[in-house]
Amino acid sequence: MESDNRPPRHYSTGRLTARQSTIVQKWRDRLLKDKPLPGIERKSGQLRLLGLDDRPPASCSDVIATAVLTLLDEDPPTGIEIIRYTWQTIQGHKLAGQGIRVGDNIAVHKPVDFYLPATVADRYDQLSRGAAHDYHSLVQNLEEQALSMVPSTTDKHLDLRRQWVRDELGARGLPVRGAPRVPAGVLARMAIDAAKSRSVDHLLLAAVQYAKDVHTQPHRARRDMHNLRSR
Repeated sequence: MESDNRPPRHYSTGRLTARQSTIVQKWRDRLLKDKPLPGIERKSGQLRLLGLDDRPPASCSDVIATAVLTLLDEDPPTGIEIIRYTWQTIQGHKLAGQGIRVGDNIAVHKPVDFYLPATVADRYDQLSRGAAHDYHSLVQNLEEQALSMVPSTTDKHLDLRRQWVRDELGARGLPVRGAPRVPAGVLARMAIDAAKSRSVDHLLLAAVQYAKDVHTQPHRARRDMHNLRSR
């Protein structure tokens, strides 16, 4: 990873869905387990007498950062995917505010803080900020298509073109009145979703290596981490 003297940047995932909180809770539970990860030797009795144990030497922040970095390197979402995800989250929050629960995909569970090295944070922020540009480009393309199909300038045909564009945006799961602001935690939540199929031990091994690369002091998960599924 490229070195950078700037301090790491703090982020929050924002509220998590039930599925996301379950995934992250599994990571946290494994971080607290006094058992070595695959391929790592168990601590000797003498080291254990000195207070060292076999919990993975990484924090929950390291695991989330590893998931984020994997997403950015291997399968970064498009701007349209980011806007769609953001819009679906906003709609879910509205339903939750009305006391309506639709499955386990509404983000109501506790958020998690994490940190990203400055070089990773630059990429993370740039991808989030660029999403609105992709949305506006799509809208412009749709408007051009509508104009080519209905070139008339009468008010009736202008309304028809506008409605066609709205229908096309709605069919794509996108807002029809402009791009919403993308919260800082959206990409982290997308990274958690993307990491759901990876084994916990495999991801934690990558997080341990990440922690070695970016931290000067060994990292460990806090023993007093709260349960994410309680509100």
